[in-house]
Amino acid sequence: MRNRDVRSAAIGLVEAELERLRGLDPDVVRGLVGGSPHERDHEGLVVATRVQAEDERLLVLVDARHGRRMLATGGFAMAPDGTTHTPH
Repeated sequence: MRNRDVRSAAIGLVEAELERLRGLDPDVVRGLVGGSPHERDHEGLVVATRVQAEDERLLVLVDARHGRRMLATGGFAMAPDGTTHTPH
């Protein structure tokens, strides 16, 4: 796979994981704090999800890498009511 294709795949995986997490109940996302980071392999790319509690908010960060090379990252903050905010 070419570098551009690998990067595009990584971006797509990060976006899909962020969208999946945004759709979950906040209590389910809070349950991911324990054992964070959660990693999974997807065709040679490692997708890591980190969830951290900060006061009442949850901070969610997802990244995709190939070996030590970070290819894509994204994240958001989730309020107790499930609304999300993506920092600029």
